[in-house]
Amino acid sequence: MADRTTALIPDNVDSDGTLLLLAAPRAAITSWPPKLTDVNASTTKDITYSLTTDGWNHSKSQETNTDERLTLREVLGTPGRVTHAASLKYFYGKATTDVVDPLFVENSLLVIFARYALPYEQIAAITDPWDIFQVQAGTKVRDMPTANGKWTKTQALFPRAKVLEDVKLAAS
Repeated sequence: MADRTTALIPDNVDSDGTLLLLAAPRAAITSWPPKLTDVNASTTKDITYSLTTDGWNHSKSQETNTDERLTLREVLGTPGRVTHAASLKYFYGKATTDVVDPLFVENSLLVIFARYALPYEQIAAITDPWDIFQVQAGTKVRDMPTANGKWTKTQALFPRAKVLEDVKLAAS
């Protein structure tokens, strides 16, 4: 048996500077799953720094299917359906430099590419793991201003296909 008195502390990655979020109109993605050429296409926009510090929200929950048996005191269970939820909170108001506001038109179909725990500046490679979201944009909600703040909008995103998690993309 291993010596339990020696703590094994795994390395970790700082979150600052290690997230890349890209978005493209769904119509611009010609194959599914997308390829690395889709990530690098001119129709794909970098939205990372258009978002507030709490501007990218992706959550996932799983239901439990219960399995009740006659006279058994415990309720058994199996994993059920998974629900993904996503939303953006972004800066807007400078029409010449806005990225998210003109791209995320209500009811439009979009693809979001999320790359986590790798340096933002690192060129996308076929070895990178991506989460890929095919979403429909919800209504835009203008957030109320705060003192010394910036104008922002919040927008819910609705998954329209299975969310692909930790996938590596083919080159082309």
